[in-house]
Amino acid sequence: MAEPTSPKIGTLLWLIVFIFVMSLYILLVTRLIDAFFSGNILLEMISYILAGILWIFPAKWIMFKLNRTDQTGNE
Repeated sequence: MAEPTSPKIGTLLWLIVFIFVMSLYILLVTRLIDAFFSGNILLEMISYILAGILWIFPAKWIMFKLNRTDQTGNE
């Protein structure tokens, strides 16, 4: 019976990088939207919706990298 393996350091580093990049993304997007569309509520809402959708694509790639199960060399 195979015992579950402990999380690898690489996975932990990817998670730390992901959290750091997402924090920077949030700060950058909120500053830019506030700077460009501070007078127009409709444009602000549209921009926040688009920014909320755009972060999904890089996050999806990172999450698939973290959760992959194809461990080479281990059977």
